[in-house]
Amino acid sequence: MTEIDVRPFGRAVTRWVGVGAFVGAVVAAALLSVVGAKAATDASFALGTLVLGFGVATWAGTIGFGESMAAMQDHLGGESGWNQGGARQAFAVLTWIGVGWSAAAVAASILLVGL
Repeated sequence: MTEIDVRPFGRAVTRWVGVGAFVGAVVAAALLSVVGAKAATDASFALGTLVLGFGVATWAGTIGFGESMAAMQDHLGGESGWNQGGARQAFAVLTWIGVGWSAAAVAASILLVGL
């Protein structure tokens, strides 16, 4: 059996979750002075889950319709550079950013508002 090295995947996921966590913390902090702790963390969480949901939905759509999109692009002679692998990767990045963003908003809510 062939061994697959999953460390690059783990590093990429960790990086994008970290980026999302940073964005979530910054958004919560920016909103904190305007609307208060509970509303700031709630809004940050809502935005993070919106990014997460968009990433999951579009990633799944790319898997489901990616071959059809590539065939249509070839048929029409499009030269956009779009490919299924690149689209899957882009939407997976959005998904992991949304995970980190939502998790940071939950952590900020626990720290600032409490349980």
